[in-house]
Amino acid sequence: MKKNFTTNSVIAGILLGCLVSVLAAGKPNVLFIAIDDMNDWTTLFDKSNPIQTPNLERLARRGCFFTRAYCTTAICNPSRTAILTGLSPETSGVYSNGESWSDLLPDVVTLPQCFRDNGYDAIGGGKIFHHGKTGRDRKDNPSFGEFFDLKIHAHRPAKNHNGYTEVKLEMEKQWKKEGTKGQIKKDSNYRDIRRLGGAAFDWGVHDVAKQTDEYTVEFINKIMVEHPKDKPLFLAAGIYRPHLPFWAPPGSFARYPLDTLRMPEMPENDLDDIPAAGLRLITEQQHFIWEYSSAKEAADPGSLQRMVQSYQASADYADEMVGRLLDQLDATGRADDTIIVLWADHGYHLGDKTHCVKHTLWEKANHVPFIIVAPGITKAGSRCDRPVSLLDIYPTLAELAGIESPSALDGRSLVPLLKNTDMEWEHPALMTYLKGNHAIKTQTHRYIRYADNSEELYADNDGWNITNLALNPEAEALLAQHRRLMDEAVKK
Repeated sequence: MKKNFTTNSVIAGILLGCLVSVLAAGKPNVLFIAIDDMNDWTTLFDKSNPIQTPNLERLARRGCFFTRAYCTTAICNPSRTAILTGLSPETSGVYSNGESWSDLLPDVVTLPQCFRDNGYDAIGGGKIFHHGKTGRDRKDNPSFGEFFDLKIHAHRPAKNHNGYTEVKLEMEKQWKKEGTKGQIKKDSNYRDIRRLGGAAFDWGVHDVAKQTDEYTVEFINKIMVEHPKDKPLFLAAGIYRPHLPFWAPPGSFARYPLDTLRMPEMPENDLDDIPAAGLRLITEQQHFIWEYSSAKEAADPGSLQRMVQSYQASADYADEMVGRLLDQLDATGRADDTIIVLWADHGYHLGDKTHCVKHTLWEKANHVPFIIVAPGITKAGSRCDRPVSLLDIYPTLAELAGIESPSALDGRSLVPLLKNTDMEWEHPALMTYLKGNHAIKTQTHRYIRYADNSEELYADNDGWNITNLALNPEAEALLAQHRRLMDEAVKK
């Protein structure tokens, strides 16, 4: 028996070796998972964090988790444009949600298009590029061969959970009575409350049969099952949560009861050491959500506490969607021949820095989950603590798949770090928000320089960016070092 067992083992080993050789000679599939607005307040980063992400942790155990990964810019359209074109905002000209990437870059070879040009089927669904007019793919030069459009706000409730619809109606009724409605409509406060009155700025329990992301996941899982196994596949799944509206089913909310809710760090006078240019970024963006919600009692459906609770539940729900994708991939038996990359387009503020949403150069708006599983390359459960940029995804995936990427990409391949997570890496991660405003993240600090040359500097262990060291005369040497690094990064 022992001899037969040994012989059978040898034969099995030879067959397995042949199979591995066949897979290595072919092209690996790619599962490209995008999550919208997920910050670093999850158990993926630290078990003590409040937002539970067991499926992100499950994925990280299969490959390499980059603990210091940063978006290119903390707003949807330019962030996704950078990832999918490999071009920074300075190169592409896409700085905000108002610029159409396809108009500005009619001839660029996008990441999925690069894979299509090299023998892959490129299929996607959900939110990959930004949704809406500025995020539309090119009709005459599409990135994907097939795409399932995002079913945004599917099955929306009859009225807002958070009550802002009623606030808007009451304000309009009062203005009409006073005869001032026409004048006030031009006022920014009216514009802000009008936006709050729509589904896009809602949050709360959403008990429906199927939400936006479930349509996307069902489509992606169907492709996994039905796609021919002899054709390599670049498959992109765009998870919309935890983007506003923060809707999630009751089961997700049950894990985040209001009476034990963890809130962000919000020290008094936190903005006292912020230069005027930094303050303008928050007051010109979604600062109004913080103003309205923070003035309400915790139990009020529109309060900041309810918003934070809803974000946590919504992020939890997004993690569940990732789990469904991984379950389906495992069921196909092709996980060992599939490169998986998971990223979030940017982070999120939840009242910290007296701000809600993103649109800043601070840590919480820019620090994101980023995981790569590359069979035969990554070591299971590895972590890389070097600062990296999501701009590096394009050249990294191309190298992992053994295909040639365009030479003009602004990012760099992370394959060396995947092979040796502790190697020296002298490339700070560069972030931009609107033209002329930049931040870099080094191994030790976050340095921000605005268009007017005003500065901020935060130690790496100051994750909420509470103490601006740029005001400390003793930090002059650190500032000089980071000014030089910033100049080099921006010039590139």
